Amino acid sequence: MIVSPRYEDVKAIMESKKGNLPLYIAVHTVRRTTLHHHGFVELSYVIENRGTETINGVSHQLQPGTASFLLPHHIHEIKSEPDRPIVKYCCMFDINILLGSSYESELASLIFQVGSAIPSFVDFSPAMAQRMSSIFELLLEEYNRQDGIGRSSLIRAKLTEAMLMFIRASDASQPLALQEVEPDEKINFWKIVQYIHVHYAEKLTLDWLSRHFRASTPYISRSFKKHLGRSFLEYLHTLRVESVVSMLLSTNMPLIDIAAEAGFESYRSFSRVFREVHGQSPSDYRKAYKSVNEG
Repeated sequence: MIVSPRYEDVKAIMESKKGNLPLYIAVHTVRRTTLHHHGFVELSYVIENRGTETINGVSHQLQPGTASFLLPHHIHEIKSEPDRPIVKYCCMFDINILLGSSYESELASLIFQVGSAIPSFVDFSPAMAQRMSSIFELLLEEYNRQDGIGRSSLIRAKLTEAMLMFIRASDASQPLALQEVEPDEKINFWKIVQYIHVHYAEKLTLDWLSRHFRASTPYISRSFKKHLGRSFLEYLHTLRVESVVSMLLSTNMPLIDIAAEAGFESYRSFSRVFREVHGQSPSDYRKAYKSVNEG
C-alpha cells in the first residue's frame, strides 16, 4: 500500500475568527498523527509525557520542554508512548505576521534555515522551559480574548520572542545563522525566499521571480549568493531534494511520483540532481535507509 503524506488544510480554522491574525493556537492531546503537511508554519511545545516526532524523515524524542518548528510543507508525524498521550501547545500561523518589515530580515534569515542549518527541534533547560511555557500561556490567553487593546501586537511580540528563544537554544545558530543582513531599500529579499519555500514544487525561474517581485534578475541572483551562499537554482534544488528525502524515508510512493510531487519536470533531472547532492541514486538511498532501520 502506498503511503502518501496528507495535506492538512488549516486555513479554515484560522479564518473562523474573522478580523484576527491568521493564527491558531490550542492545547492538543496527541496519541498519534498521520503523516501530513500544511501551508503554514507550526511552533509546538510539549507540556506532558513523551513520544517521537518525525520531521522530513528524521526522528527525535519528545519530552516536556521540547519545542519543534516546521516551515510550510515540512512533512511530519507524532507517536506518543502507549497509554500516555502527549500534551502540547500547537501554534500554527502565517509567517507573514512576523516578517512584515524590512527591519526583520535578520529574523527571516534565521527562520528559513530551520530544518537545514538550524535543527527543527530543541530541548530547553528547566529555566528556559518555564519561560517558554509562560509565553504560550499568554499567547493562548490573548488568542481566546475577543478584544483588547494591542491584542495583535502583543501576539506578534510574543511569537517573535518564542522564535528567537528557539533559535538561540539551537547549537546551529552560529556564524551563518547570525550573519548580518542589509535589507534592500526597495525589495525585501527574504520575501522572495519565503515565497520559494511555499512554492518550490511549482515551476519557478529567475525571470518569473523577477517579474512577480518587480526585482531585477541580477539583484535576485546576487542576493542568493550573498545571503545564502548558493545560486537560486542550487537553493531551489536543495528544497526539492529535502522534500524528496522526506518522502523517500516516510512513504513508499513510486520514485516517479515523488519526483513530480517535489517539482522536478523530468525523472532524469530528478535523478541527476539527487545524485549530485547525496552521491547515490534515490532508489539506492531508500534501500540503504531501509537496510539500516530494518536490519
